[in-house]
Amino acid sequence: MAMNAKQEKLDNYGLTPVHPDHDEPAGLLARQLSREAYAETAEAARESHTDIGPPPDGGVAAWSAVGAASCVLLVVFGFSTSMGQLQAYYLENQLRGRSKADVAWLGSIQSMLIYTGSLYAGRLFDAYGPERLMWTGTVLLTGSFISMAFCTQYWQFLLAHMLFGIGGTTVYSPSTSISGHWFARRRGTAVSVVITGAGLGGIAYPLLMRELFIRLSFRNTLFVLAGFTFAAMIPACTIMHARLPRRKPPPWSIFKEPWKEAPYVCLVTGAAVWLTNVFTPYFNAPVLAATNRLSPEVTSYAVLILQSGSFVGRIIVGPLADRVGVWSVFGAMSFLSSLFILALWTGDVGPGAAIAGLILFGMTSGGWMTMVTAATSAISPVTQIGMRIGMLWTFAAIPNLVGPVISGALIGAAGGKFIYAGLFTGLMMFVGSGIMVAPHLIKWWRERGTPKDGESTASTNP
Repeated sequence: MAMNAKQEKLDNYGLTPVHPDHDEPAGLLARQLSREAYAETAEAARESHTDIGPPPDGGVAAWSAVGAASCVLLVVFGFSTSMGQLQAYYLENQLRGRSKADVAWLGSIQSMLIYTGSLYAGRLFDAYGPERLMWTGTVLLTGSFISMAFCTQYWQFLLAHMLFGIGGTTVYSPSTSISGHWFARRRGTAVSVVITGAGLGGIAYPLLMRELFIRLSFRNTLFVLAGFTFAAMIPACTIMHARLPRRKPPPWSIFKEPWKEAPYVCLVTGAAVWLTNVFTPYFNAPVLAATNRLSPEVTSYAVLILQSGSFVGRIIVGPLADRVGVWSVFGAMSFLSSLFILALWTGDVGPGAAIAGLILFGMTSGGWMTMVTAATSAISPVTQIGMRIGMLWTFAAIPNLVGPVISGALIGAAGGKFIYAGLFTGLMMFVGSGIMVAPHLIKWWRERGTPKDGESTASTNP
């Protein structure tokens, strides 16, 4: 009876816990968790006196919300992962007297702020929906580009990039969480569509900056980027809606509940380690290209090559995860990213291998960024998805701040080469990957000899 009372109390806050005792072995774990999330949604509907039913897994409203969320990621991560090109422009023009490490702080602080407020934004999204958050973020993001247009000093650029980070954190967590409201069985595909926007933005922003800087002044280029950003955010402001009814935010004490679950704790800890250097290759792609004897013209497209690989990776992992399991694909992307960095981003690998390194790391890191939200959703109650994803990004903020700066110092110590930074990046990603998948590997190891349901345990000897 006491257990039932505790369960009823948790259900009132949408906190139906995940029970590890009922998980399948590793290969089937993600699919089982998706079914549990699907069932939890129906149960939550019955408990709340509002018959909203389970996620529809399709329909105009569902795909409209996903498409609008993709536009948000086009802006937030499209620009953030293109900072390498903008930093190179700063070093040649307004900030030419500054060191590479100083300029690297602009992108690092911007990225940290995108993650830092995700916990609070996710909580507001779970309670009130995305509409007000989208309008607020749109104003801040557009205003940041207008502010950059008038910057001439380092501190001014710092404030402008901080404004972009604050706008990004307002819209990022709701956009990556919205698919959990509308999809259960096809969640991997839906998340893939959302995150694909980041890959498209990673292609669009570098191309725009490259062509506009040739034809227009810096100020007019930033005005064009502001207009592009505002237009891209309009769908999120107008057609992205939550499916679950609005409710009063749960008390802050509820936030301790996920930390009692080993899979979630290991996911957040490992992701924080893995994300320490996720932007380092994006910020320093031209360094890899230049040190491997690629032509100046190809070097100028290094970020675009990396982003193109990321776009492909974001597309393919969602449907693949729906077939073989979210956590199977997520774990593979985690380890492959570290291996490609260690194999193809360290030392003098030559022009061909350098291009392969850009493409392959782009594919696996883009796939990872796509699957981390699906992996979190798979081990979370549907009414807590925004909160749990927000907590993950918040805890990843500080490591993400210092990683690119440390790598910048390592590049300087190596005489402008990426070898030490590559080793640092690859090893951190490998360690983070191990932490994230550890609970699932341990469970699979313990259950590998356990007979499945319906199998006889009797001896077959005569």
